[in-house]
Amino acid sequence: MTEQNRMTTQVEYMLAIIFVAGALGGFVNVFIGDPGLHLPKFDRETFQPGFLGTMVVGALAALGSFGAAKAATIFGDTHASMVFTTADLANALMVGFGGAKWFKSEGEKDVLQKTAAIAAGKSADPNAAATIATGTPMQALEAARAMKP
Repeated sequence: MTEQNRMTTQVEYMLAIIFVAGALGGFVNVFIGDPGLHLPKFDRETFQPGFLGTMVVGALAALGSFGAAKAATIFGDTHASMVFTTADLANALMVGFGGAKWFKSEGEKDVLQKTAAIAAGKSADPNAAATIATGTPMQALEAARAMKP
C-alpha cells in the first residue's frame, strides 16, 4: 500500500468515526423535549423529522465542523499527515448535538407559528390554553386545531 493510499484510508476512517459521533450527538438530542422515538413523518402539513432526521443533521454538522478544523488535501500530491485526537471526537459529539438541536428548534418554531395563527382565529378556550402553554409543540398545534371557532 502506498503512502497516499494509506493516508486516504486513514482519512476515510476518521470521517466515518466523525459521522457516527455526530449522529450519536444528534440521537442524544432526541430525548430532550420529545415524548419518545418516532420515524420521520408528515402530520397534515407539518413535517416531523424524527430521530433519523436529527441523527443525519448531527452527522452532517459534525462532518462540516471536522472539515473546517482539519483541512486535508483530498486530491493531488501531498505529504501532510493528519492527526485524529479525542478532542476531535468530543467536538463531533457536541457539534452533532448542537446541530440537531438547531434543526429541531427550527421545526418547532414553525409548528408554534402555525399554532399561534390557528388559535388567534378561534374563541378562547382555557383547556386549550393550558395545553398550548405546557405541551410539546405538536400537542399545542393539536389543541389549537381542536378549539371551537
